[in-house]
Amino acid sequence: MRGGKRTGAGRKKKPDHLRRELLTIRLPQWMILQLKDKCEIGYFIEDQLAKLDFLDIPDDYDIDK
Repeated sequence: MRGGKRTGAGRKKKPDHLRRELLTIRLPQWMILQLKDKCEIGYFIEDQLAKLDFLDIPDDYDIDK
């Protein structure tokens, strides 16, 4: 069998509280350039915020991805 839908195929949907949402922020140009050279900005910011102690991280959130 080729192509078409298959039962159980595909990525499972994440719970609503774990879905990523677009957020626009303003940063200085020098900061953006350095971040783009080193990593994916969104994942870096998410990782750093998750490691800080002032957020209540859900039990099913995987910091290490």
